[in-house]
Amino acid sequence: MYTVGLTGQIACGKSSVARELQSLGAVVINADDLGREVVERDRKVLQKLKVAFGSDIDGSNGKLDRRKLGARAFASDETTNQLNRIVHPALLAQLRKTIAEHRKAKKTKLLVVDAALIYNWKLDRELDVVIVVDSTRPNQLARLEKQGIGRKEALQRMKRQIPKYRLRRMADAVIHNNGTPEQLVHKTWRLYARLVQHSGQKFD
Repeated sequence: MYTVGLTGQIACGKSSVARELQSLGAVVINADDLGREVVERDRKVLQKLKVAFGSDIDGSNGKLDRRKLGARAFASDETTNQLNRIVHPALLAQLRKTIAEHRKAKKTKLLVVDAALIYNWKLDRELDVVIVVDSTRPNQLARLEKQGIGRKEALQRMKRQIPKYRLRRMADAVIHNNGTPEQLVHKTWRLYARLVQHSGQKFD
């Protein structure tokens, strides 16, 4: 099984690349989805989040209001670190368990881990390659605005992430997402072909 990390700053397009890779046959593990499962399954984690960030982050439907939590958690380095200390241990344990299950089953040829914090977690050391999806700041801001996230909050979130120049430098390959959705699809097809070709070895 060939393990691929897919990362990048917020609103650069890595989730779009992940969906296309999945449509081509890759198995994708989404760290955000795992995080939701961890919080919804582990009431102790949710309770710690409510104490740290306010009881109203638990919506009327009983599920975490991720939009509200994000606005508060990414307001400063201190609150971001607080969020990470609460959620990440359980999330990483579940992520590693899921990867190990796929390795044991030996049914998956290409496994993609879609996670913004691959390098923060030093998970790159456990994967075969890491792909970074990159985009310009104006494009990021425009995409976030469409999601209802204002410029101030968007810039705060970007500030809490590894700078894009460092991500590009550490990556095995970079996809630049500054064109049309169709162009990103074609770039992802080429990436998939390259991943299949290099399966079992590092990129040149």
